[in-house]
Amino acid sequence: MRLGRTEFLWFHIIPLVPSLLVTIFILYHLLKNRALHNALNNHVIILMLAFGLILELTDTVWFIHFYRTGQPVSSTPTFCLAWAYIDSTLFVSITLLMTWASIERHILIFHPHWFETKIKCFCFHYVPLFVTSVWPLIFYLIMLVILPCDALFNYERRLCGHYDCMNTIAWVAMFDSVVHYMVPAFIIVIFSGTLFLRVIYHKYQVRRRIEWRNYKKMSFQLLSISLVYMIIEAPPMILNAAYLAGLSWDVGADFYANMLDLSLWVILFTPFASTTSLPDFNAKCRKLFCFWKTRNTIHPAVITNTERKPASTRRSFRQSFL
Repeated sequence: MRLGRTEFLWFHIIPLVPSLLVTIFILYHLLKNRALHNALNNHVIILMLAFGLILELTDTVWFIHFYRTGQPVSSTPTFCLAWAYIDSTLFVSITLLMTWASIERHILIFHPHWFETKIKCFCFHYVPLFVTSVWPLIFYLIMLVILPCDALFNYERRLCGHYDCMNTIAWVAMFDSVVHYMVPAFIIVIFSGTLFLRVIYHKYQVRRRIEWRNYKKMSFQLLSISLVYMIIEAPPMILNAAYLAGLSWDVGADFYANMLDLSLWVILFTPFASTTSLPDFNAKCRKLFCFWKTRNTIHPAVITNTERKPASTRRSFRQSFL
């Protein structure tokens, strides 16, 4: 069954506010704590949450307005260009960052020597983060803003229908679909599942050769976020691959359309899965919202005798315990 605008409206409104609060909360603690923001495994989480915060404050709010009124916030070409560009670039950047995180986590846990020197760390850590963050900005700037497009703005459609410009060139549409959506979804599922199996194997087979506590935290930090992508992003991408392979578009058409419209759920629910990035998360929450008050406890007073004993007595007392 195809969901209507009212359903999509509430499906975006309900998780938006708690998602914003959790995102700001986690980013604050990750950036405030030097040990946390210096940890390599947290860099990709910080970028994903930062991009997600921008997307929630702009794209998600604009979608809510569109589902409520049937019109964009501003029926102008400039706004439609900005809406289509922000929606495409930030969503794909977050997806590519998550894809790289699912690969990099294997390196961090099982091949940490790849990051031993500054040059190695630059090549295998910072360069991939930069490429996955900047590539969508350049690609969609060219395709949606710079290159001319014959598709007219339709103010009664999502993104004003401007994303149709991606479909004017067949190979560009195929490249965008496969490289930016389908392949990342499959990589996240495969590498996250493989990471889980490798961690379990190393835990029980070669436990003495790895620092299990640190690696367990890094693995479950990724797996919790990957689960969001597996549930929300992977099913429509599997269907899309099946459609390209020859499956009739009538099969699962409503489910496919609904999941595409709910794709922002990936952004909205990622912050909740990212709470594993913070140590003692429950304690931080109680401290922030003052749910628990510190109780004044009364300790019994210890009265000590300060009178000095004769040396012989002290020696015999000590010797009785030796």
